[in-house]
Amino acid sequence: MTQLIDFSAALIEPADIRAAGFAGVVGYFSESRPGTNFGAKPLRRDYCDRLRAEGLEIVTNYQYGKGPTADWRGGYDGGARHAETALRLHFEAGGPGYRPLYAPVDDNPTLDEWNSLIAPFLRGWASVVGPEWTGVYCNARCIDWALEDGVGQWFWQHNWSGDPSINGDHPAAHMHQIEIDQREIGGVGIDVNNVLKPDYGQWSAARDPATPVSPISREDDQTGISPNTSSRGGAPVLWFLLHTQEGNGTAQSLANYLQNPNSGVSYHYTDDNTGTVIDVVDTDRASWSVLGGNSRSINLCFAGSRAAWSRDEWFARMQRGIDCAAWLAVQDCRKYGMPIRTISPEELGRDERGVADHNAYTIGKRDGSHTDVGPNFPWDYLNDKLAEYGNS
Repeated sequence: MTQLIDFSAALIEPADIRAAGFAGVVGYFSESRPGTNFGAKPLRRDYCDRLRAEGLEIVTNYQYGKGPTADWRGGYDGGARHAETALRLHFEAGGPGYRPLYAPVDDNPTLDEWNSLIAPFLRGWASVVGPEWTGVYCNARCIDWALEDGVGQWFWQHNWSGDPSINGDHPAAHMHQIEIDQREIGGVGIDVNNVLKPDYGQWSAARDPATPVSPISREDDQTGISPNTSSRGGAPVLWFLLHTQEGNGTAQSLANYLQNPNSGVSYHYTDDNTGTVIDVVDTDRASWSVLGGNSRSINLCFAGSRAAWSRDEWFARMQRGIDCAAWLAVQDCRKYGMPIRTISPEELGRDERGVADHNAYTIGKRDGSHTDVGPNFPWDYLNDKLAEYGNS
């Protein structure tokens, strides 16, 4: 397994890091707080150049305060202020754009601390570095909370949970700190981290800004479980249709229901605001979603959603889910030769291809009575994401 080290007491010779079998470092790009003198805080350009010359990876992390002075205790304003410093030091050291900067939650906080201080801190951080580049160093419980609140898309997991039963690799984690101060390299204490995903924020993987990044944090292929599916019978795929659940649930709990033969319904995808997508029915087959339109449509349901939501509720409760739906729609439009665009009920009625909802099918084909996703769905935002992910 690929492993990285993190350290702050002093700089370690890059050749020694490589000789010890490690692939790179999670570096600190923050000043040393008053009363301390960390030799490796922050990493500077000359040292980062030496790391890269040795073929070592670098990931950007930030931590200034600790304990009673923890950075997250500054809330939203503190998050924005610390992120500005992190971004400046990152670029001064030669860090590339379009890479995550990991913000510190080096604690085992309560839910009240999360809601009142940490979530606002991460939103402040994201206001500077961008939501798509907001990383979080935290325990598994906080990763769950971050996914629920839609704050953070990159996760460096630590084990300060107080509960060994939840210290396994979190499915959304990109890295996992598994060892603290148990070894030394060149007389400097190190922490050891397992790399869990191909792109974990390493500088070398900086992308071309024209290349979109998937908003999906986890996609689980569970096709073949649900019996509620049938052949398309040779019919062409014309539409990618959106649906609401009209109840409470997650992508997985809704998928569980669709996998029950007694439910008599299915969608190709379920997703929710944590960035989770469950593939329920293979898109080459028909899901049971829109009566006479099943054979010609691909169908996605937003788990836990309601057609009566206001525009503000859609953004507060399902913005990440909309992002995921747009990403999937772009992939399937390309796969089945559909234009990457939204269409009106009238256009759907004329069998024009594109992205729409159950309501458009109801009106366009005069088939059924469903009105989801409702009148306040943010189609303008969906169009923007379709254009972003489709490079159009």
